[in-house]
Amino acid sequence: MSPELIAIIGAAIALAAVILPGQYATRRDIAGLHRDIGDLRERMARLEGLFEGFTRRESPPPT
Repeated sequence: MSPELIAIIGAAIALAAVILPGQYATRRDIAGLHRDIGDLRERMARLEGLFEGFTRRESPPPT
């Protein structure tokens, strides 16, 4: 094997060692955001229900 090929393979391994953990962390953060958005939707729906009950207003029928 030539030295150039060894350098290319070594650079590819080094790049993979840097990129892959970053991708894992990004995916974990995005999963956390999805979970937080779901929790926020539930809280907003609860508040909307409370406001509808407070004003005694019925929601429009679904279209």
